[in-house]
Amino acid sequence: MQDRLKTFVERHPEGWNHDEWLGLLSELEREGQNVPEPAAVGRQLEMIRLERELDRRAVPGIGPKRRAALIDRFGSFGGLRTASIDDVAQVPSINKSLAEKVVSAVH
Repeated sequence: MQDRLKTFVERHPEGWNHDEWLGLLSELEREGQNVPEPAAVGRQLEMIRLERELDRRAVPGIGPKRRAALIDRFGSFGGLRTASIDDVAQVPSINKSLAEKVVSAVH
């Protein structure tokens, strides 16, 4: 299912609306995927989108470990976009200077 979610995110680079998300859930069920918690699928989509955006924006100093820490802390691209420099600097191994670069990159 993870590949299917990544494909969905790639097809919706600017995000998706509720109807598109419901359509994805219906498609997954038609394909035989077990979707007992739709909210969990939504969280996975948001985390995949955040990972994709961090990769696409290629902030110097943000490698796999820091990217994972940002995803764990903020959970979605929207969550990171609304974070302050101080919020980002609270992520382990991210200092204020790097936090400024991250915040600048996502705006």
